[in-house]
Amino acid sequence: MIGKNLLQKLILFIFIIMLSIGGENETMAQTKKGKSMSKKPKIGLALSGGGALGYAHIGFLQAMKEYKFEVDVVSGTSMGSIIGVLYCAGYSPIEILDLVDKENMNKIINVIKLNSSFGRGFFNHDKLSKALEKALPSNDFSSLKKKFYCCVTNFNKASYKFVGQGEFLKEYIVASASIPVVYEPKEVEGEMYVDGGVMQNLPVEPLVNEKCDIIIGVDVISVPNQSEIKGLVNIFARSMSLSISSNTESWANKCDYVITPNLENYTILDFEKAQELFDIGYEIGIVFFEDYKKQEAKNKKKNK
Repeated sequence: MIGKNLLQKLILFIFIIMLSIGGENETMAQTKKGKSMSKKPKIGLALSGGGALGYAHIGFLQAMKEYKFEVDVVSGTSMGSIIGVLYCAGYSPIEILDLVDKENMNKIINVIKLNSSFGRGFFNHDKLSKALEKALPSNDFSSLKKKFYCCVTNFNKASYKFVGQGEFLKEYIVASASIPVVYEPKEVEGEMYVDGGVMQNLPVEPLVNEKCDIIIGVDVISVPNQSEIKGLVNIFARSMSLSISSNTESWANKCDYVITPNLENYTILDFEKAQELFDIGYEIGIVFFEDYKKQEAKNKKKNK
């Protein structure tokens, strides 16, 4: 008989993969828009969903902090929305990593809570809700120190939306991470919502609407080449990932930079490897910001 913990992992694996969408195979990709601006550019940062892989976002934010690189607008989906809202609330990347450890969010058994009834989902979001309650004193988007958007999918209307103002901040964050069937849908303001990654896993759209001069997307999900795929579950999960990967690609093309950490040796269930994932995000962040700094210096010299 399959153990309870193994069953939880298997269910969560199937459905997170269903919602995960492919990134680029390269470690870091950059579009060539060649923008030249005389004033300080408005910069937007999009953080993708990806389960435990989202801990790489924290490392990238740490590199960003060390290079004193300031962004004006942040958008997030699923795990990206959780990391993003904490960052916009004023937590430093190290504080976010410490919070992950303190709230036991680096252990899968403490991230999920099995529902007594599976009527609307195998798990509920009680533990995430309690963690957000502690971390965020206010429940209004206006209380955040940086402009923030989270992506949610309206389950009834088969549409997605980005929320960036008003009340119910914590509820929308929970909704953004509510993977269908795995987690029960979240009702907010009379509407039923599920994970934003169903329709927008790389949340670039609000940054475009905000008319950001520079858009950076961090996509922690990829669909690497596999010589052999065995098992019905793996075939089904990969088919779902591939079928919606084009959506990520279309929005990635609107980014000036797309950062794709090499996480092929990790899964969306590797919550206990939070520090390793942080380190990978940090390392690619250092490479990116060092290159960015050099390019900026060349541009300034060229424009003199």
